Amino acid sequence: MNDCIIWKERFGMIVFLFFLVFSKEISANPQKDSLETLFQSEMIPSKKLQLLKQILPLIYKEKQSDALPSHYLQAIKLAEETKDFDAAANWSIALYQFYNDETFDQDNALQVMQNARQFVEKVTESRVRGNVFLKLGAAHYVKGAFDSAIWAYTNSISHFSKSDSIYVADALFFRGQAKDYLGKMLNAMKDYQLASTYYENLGDLDYVNHVQNGMSILFSKYEIFDEAEKIRLNLIDLYAKSGDFNEWAVVMYNQSNDYRKQGRFVEQHDLLNKIMKRLPQEGFDPYLEVLINLSMSNYYGTENDLEKQQLFFSTAEKLIKEKQVEENFINPSFAKSHALLEKTKGNLQKAITLARSFKTKAMESNNMDLILEAHQLEADLLEKVGDNGGSLLALKYYQNYKDSIFGINKANTFAYYQTLYETEKKEREILKKNQEIEKIQADTSRKITLIIYSTTAFLAIIILLFLWKNLRTAKKGRSIQERFSRELISSQENERRRISKDLHDGLGQSLLLIKNRVAMSPDTSSASLLDQAIEELRGISRSLHPFQLYELGITGAIQNILDKIDREMDIFIASELENIDDFFSKEDQVHIYRIVQETFTNILKHSEASAANVTIQREEKKAVITIKDNGVGFDFSEKYNDFNSLGLKTLKERTAALKGTMKVDSEKGTGTIFSFIFSN
Repeated sequence: MNDCIIWKERFGMIVFLFFLVFSKEISANPQKDSLETLFQSEMIPSKKLQLLKQILPLIYKEKQSDALPSHYLQAIKLAEETKDFDAAANWSIALYQFYNDETFDQDNALQVMQNARQFVEKVTESRVRGNVFLKLGAAHYVKGAFDSAIWAYTNSISHFSKSDSIYVADALFFRGQAKDYLGKMLNAMKDYQLASTYYENLGDLDYVNHVQNGMSILFSKYEIFDEAEKIRLNLIDLYAKSGDFNEWAVVMYNQSNDYRKQGRFVEQHDLLNKIMKRLPQEGFDPYLEVLINLSMSNYYGTENDLEKQQLFFSTAEKLIKEKQVEENFINPSFAKSHALLEKTKGNLQKAITLARSFKTKAMESNNMDLILEAHQLEADLLEKVGDNGGSLLALKYYQNYKDSIFGINKANTFAYYQTLYETEKKEREILKKNQEIEKIQADTSRKITLIIYSTTAFLAIIILLFLWKNLRTAKKGRSIQERFSRELISSQENERRRISKDLHDGLGQSLLLIKNRVAMSPDTSSASLLDQAIEELRGISRSLHPFQLYELGITGAIQNILDKIDREMDIFIASELENIDDFFSKEDQVHIYRIVQETFTNILKHSEASAANVTIQREEKKAVITIKDNGVGFDFSEKYNDFNSLGLKTLKERTAALKGTMKVDSEKGTGTIFSFIFSN
């Protein structure tokens, strides 16, 4: 038995869970005897099987352990005969658990699983098939048939499905332990690491720690002490923080053994002392308590402190008896400690006998460390009694075994570090490649970003140029349109002035001559008609061109037209006019006159107003003409967009021709305010 301990318990199935799955509902007070009688008399295998499914839970409930194996075996046989292989497999697993956990009958446990192996391929459920191989592997492992155990664990992995990850992890862990016993260090390490990955992905951190402990034992076995210590120190810290002091003590004990192997006795004693201080509080597993006391006894033997050596040995001996610790597990360590105690006492012959017993048990356990220690202890004791020949022979065995172990250790250690070096080398190469890839990606990202920014900037410039060009074209178009409007309006005014002059100078003069001749005639009606025609002609001439502008100026001309409208139309006009005669040029005054004239034309035609108010305000560089009525109002945008509303458009064009601004404030039912703002 190895001094290093690893604790792990997980059943693939709860013992006898199958009862709950396959048994029918039973009455409150089942009569087992009557069922047994029916079972014995029944001849049809399928019905006998159904009766057994009712009997087995009753036997388990009554804890009739003697009757269980025979009934299980009958149930398995009947299930095979009726081709209910899933039931046969489940019962085989349950019987294996009974032999393994209740009666410790390892031979029958192995036989049951070997029988299940014969029909396992006919089992339909993958988890059951995998568990058959998992239990078969465990049965071989306990018997020390590690090759067979590895084969069974490998088969269990292949039969489990993707949903059985926890069982796959267990199989990998157990297979790693079997490979460890066969000295297949690297293969064992791979299984441990893969099992650890499974447990980690499943969130089973307890079992991740179990695997880590197994890996530390593997490192320790091949004297890779640094790696083992790294793992254990981490586990010690984790278990201490979680309060799991039983696992904490196991890892502490294993590390103390490593310190002993390296001759670091002070550190060994320090760890053992820390465990001993917690023993009264925690009450560790009896097996662990015995091993700790034996280790303390051995330590004080090296210090020649017989009193303490005896005290701890006696404590261990007492624990074995009181707590019924399984001697098979403790025998090699106990024999070693007993031999060392007798050596300290000076009972060398008794010590030699115990040392040889220790050697036998160590070789049975196949524990390399214990075998070496046994040979060394025997050689030391034989030398002390003067048996030099026997001592040399024991040393020879010790040296030969050590050389073989050293060769294995050296090869495995070299292989491990070579693998570690290759792994690190690959990791460095991968890291270098990743860095190169990251650099390329960063460069590419920068280039892409630069291209995006450049493209965006280029497009922005193109768009801005396009918009600028459109704006410039629009401005140019508006300028041309405004110039055209001004020229058109100017042309209209010139044409109106010419027609007005022609009417006044030509037709007007002719009408006056006719009037003078008619005046000498006695026909008064003809004279009256002629006066009316002359007056109409003068009105037309004045509307075509306001000659009063030249006589009165723009302010007087506006007042004149307002007075005429007030006098001739049914609308009250109020006005307050500041003089703007010198604010506008003669040509621009015509436009101002026409603006006022056209505004009142719109008011008279559309507003239905009863009153209007006109104000002209003059500032140093600005003149504002405001015309307000109390009419029905209108929607300016609606009217302006109406093709028939040429009056508003003409007003806007004339205002724009003077580089002024026209504002219209109007809503239906609220009247209208026209504002014309001009800057000098």
